Amino acid sequence: MTSLDLTDCKTYLKNGSLSQPFLADEIIQEKIEINFINQLKTGHFVTEIEGLIDWLHHMVKHTNDRDFIKENQFQRSAQEIWASKVATGCTDYALLFATCARQLGIPTTLLHTAEFNWIERLKAGEDSKLHYGHSFCECFYNGKWILVDPTCRKIMYQDYPKKLELDYNINGNSVFIPYFRGLDLGKKQSIQQHNEIMDKECIDLNI
Repeated sequence: MTSLDLTDCKTYLKNGSLSQPFLADEIIQEKIEINFINQLKTGHFVTEIEGLIDWLHHMVKHTNDRDFIKENQFQRSAQEIWASKVATGCTDYALLFATCARQLGIPTTLLHTAEFNWIERLKAGEDSKLHYGHSFCECFYNGKWILVDPTCRKIMYQDYPKKLELDYNINGNSVFIPYFRGLDLGKKQSIQQHNEIMDKECIDLNI
């Protein structure tokens, strides 16, 4: 997967089919400014990106309800996720974040990754029915592309075009390989459909 450059900024200010704005730009900006002012009172400086992540986590909570996840994961737009106030996992948080960040004028991707060891098992033909990955975002901020993890509330001020070696663990893993970059997933998918696409995209990755 190639690195992003300045020419990608216009592309990732656009909206995809699942990332259509659902709140007025002014509402999002106001919430971020309120968060910013409150944080300053405590002596803690936050960026727009940090403020947005904090607000989204305040408004939308993660669920461990397996039935809800099975019925909804990869199958909702940003607006539908927001309306439910429930996130099924990292892709929901990344989709919400990307939608709102673009409304703040921040070019933002949705970046799907697969866990490194899982890809090796897939390539070796070993049991890979349980899919391991994580959704990030990339933002063009202060003159450069940075990696953002809206789910884990992490911001890494570096460009990771091919291999993500994190200094924290996600489900016990810290190395992830990007395999999809877009405005959003492009269309609603069942978990089975998502996993089939993931298999197809990852089997030929050069890792």
